[in-house]
Amino acid sequence: MKPFSGPAWWVQTFTELHRRLRGSGVPRTGPDGVLFPLEFFTDGRAELVAFVPVPEGTPSAEVIAGARLATTTYDGPFVDLDTAYGALGAAVLEQAKSGDGPVRERYLPRGDEEDLLDHTTVIGWPVATTPSTGRPVH
Repeated sequence: MKPFSGPAWWVQTFTELHRRLRGSGVPRTGPDGVLFPLEFFTDGRAELVAFVPVPEGTPSAEVIAGARLATTTYDGPFVDLDTAYGALGAAVLEQAKSGDGPVRERYLPRGDEEDLLDHTTVIGWPVATTPSTGRPVH
């Protein structure tokens, strides 16, 4: 995919993914998403993974591993999305719960699934688990 340039990257990337999916005849099984590695936030550069869920067993599809996440939702302009990140990140770090793995965004359509701009963003921040139990750190 193209280098990240905010909303333009996002629209171009998902327009292309949706075009390819329509051409393949494979149905979507959930909302679009992006994985943001830690380096994206610390270095300002990283390889992002944009995805559209498809049925299990779809040829050349990859499985995204599950994760324990603290989440928040955001309904507003892309330019202010950082405020939701700031609030969620502060809450996670305040409790010393930040975990390994990428931050995730999912885009829940509010109407037409093909309208890329009309969605609610769900941000998922990885939280730490205890090694022996896999339960969240308190």
